[in-house]
Amino acid sequence: MHSLKGLAGSFISMFIPIYLLTLHYSLTQVFVYYLIYFTAILFLFLVASLIARNIGLKRTIILYFPFQLAYLIFLYVLPFIHIPLWIIAITSATAVGFYWYPLHLFFISQAQKKEMGNSVGKLYAFPKIVTVASPLIGGFVAVLGGFSYLIILTIVLYIASSVSLFYLPDIHPAIQFKLSRFLKLARTYPRYIFAEIGENIREELSGTILPIFIFITFGSILSVGFIGMYTKLGSAIFMIIVGRYTDKLKSTNILRIGVFIITSIWITFFYTHGTIPFYVLTLLEGFFSVLLLIPFNAITYNYAQKQDSPAEFIIFREVPVTIARVFVYSCGLFLVTSLNYLFLLPVAGTLLFLVL
Repeated sequence: MHSLKGLAGSFISMFIPIYLLTLHYSLTQVFVYYLIYFTAILFLFLVASLIARNIGLKRTIILYFPFQLAYLIFLYVLPFIHIPLWIIAITSATAVGFYWYPLHLFFISQAQKKEMGNSVGKLYAFPKIVTVASPLIGGFVAVLGGFSYLIILTIVLYIASSVSLFYLPDIHPAIQFKLSRFLKLARTYPRYIFAEIGENIREELSGTILPIFIFITFGSILSVGFIGMYTKLGSAIFMIIVGRYTDKLKSTNILRIGVFIITSIWITFFYTHGTIPFYVLTLLEGFFSVLLLIPFNAITYNYAQKQDSPAEFIIFREVPVTIARVFVYSCGLFLVTSLNYLFLLPVAGTLLFLVL
């Protein structure tokens, strides 16, 4: 289910900011769009948790589908009908909340602690394996037929992938919202909070800011497609390998190796010019970021499994995630004319893993 959904979204996901820029929205407006989007996701996770408590995880994750379709339809008609970006952002955030909150809990309920690294590796690797060429294909479709054809292709694939949702098991998570319990989690896992902030800073730079920078600098939609393909190509198989070693070795040792490599890559990004060096660095970043992504998410899911209410920890996790992504786009609003300075953020963010 997760891989089919990933395939549907992979053709367009990294082109959303590019699409908005081609519609003559300013970079500032695009950054404000993402600020609204990520802030809304935190609150939509809370809404999704309340709904899941009453109707179960399966029905909750099915609810994501109509919101995702509405979001894509809004994007399709945007060149002809003015729809405020904040409405589009909140619609997309609703779909994300209704999808990722149940997905986390489905995974936690099924994954075995002794095989957590291997399971996390598969969770992240399988969607990447089936979508390696999707960004490049999406780039060609956007160039040859326009973004409208790309959105239609995405809608068709989402409709096809929705069938898999009905084969999920039905689980009703137990969760009670108490501020004291959230404060206790913050006191128990302060180092985790900093590491989560650091990882999401890196992910946002890699997944959204870098494609924007490539498009503005080189003026090529296909360049963005190549960047997306290289990122997936670099990480897909390596994820499964690192996942297996995460179960055998100490996760923090793998993280420390990743910190050294990824920090060096982003420092090089800051000083690099030219298309080919960016392709090479993107391939390396996609490959070696696995050394952070897999062991850290294995740690996250292990922490969640330890709780009396794993659902509560998943919502708690969204707080540092939101802080990180809001911080990135807040900085972006001040650096719209000097985007390369944002490449220093994952340098500092990656170093936060050292507190674990």
